Amino acid sequence: MKGITMRIFITIVCLLIVINSAYACFDTYLFLKKGSMVYPYKSAVFELNTEYSFNKFNSPANDMFFTNGSFYYGIAKNLSVQLSLGSGEKERGEFKIDSYALRGVYNLYTSDIGDYTLDVILEQNGRLNAKENEIGISLPNIFHLTDFLYVIHPTANYALEEKNMTIGAHTGLFYNFEERGIIGVGAEYASVQSSSYAGQRITQSEVSASLFFGAQIGNMLYIQNEIAKGLSNSRDLGFALTAKIIM
Repeated sequence: MKGITMRIFITIVCLLIVINSAYACFDTYLFLKKGSMVYPYKSAVFELNTEYSFNKFNSPANDMFFTNGSFYYGIAKNLSVQLSLGSGEKERGEFKIDSYALRGVYNLYTSDIGDYTLDVILEQNGRLNAKENEIGISLPNIFHLTDFLYVIHPTANYALEEKNMTIGAHTGLFYNFEERGIIGVGAEYASVQSSSYAGQRITQSEVSASLFFGAQIGNMLYIQNEIAKGLSNSRDLGFALTAKIIM
């Protein structure tokens, strides 16, 4: 089992390097489980994600790259935590472990038949070598409707050094293919779309829309990809790729 896990890990690292794609937003692993944003009790999950943003198509030297790894663990039935380390957003070709994020997710409410969940997420992220810290709180609402899933997620983020509060939200509608894959569309306003790192997003845009794909591969591996387009005060285009290994 350890040998298989290591081969999968090496394969994913190679994929991320070759594809040079990007960090995804919504969570295929949790969506296919039809639960909340809390990771299952005593489950351990390792994630690799990376992001590539085109600032201007006619100026490729200004493209930006971001990548990080995260570890999730379910410490109680209704509580999970996350630690992330990575290379903050930089010009393409540069890499340095200089960013981190801490996150806790607590399930506030789950309906009796499991078709609705409400969580609260608290997170803090920053740079290891600079005073650039942000605290976030958000309330993801997830509705499970047979093979469809709907997310509405209001967010608030406070930049400590800049003393600036940003209120936003994102939403998404997804279709579940036989418990093995997800396809969906999303939209956001001044918001990070419900995932691992509250740093700069794919489009760095006030308003953006995205197309999302995700799939389970075997028993241990989940892959998801997102294509995002800014609609206001934005970059031209961004791509995101995330891989999760269930330990």
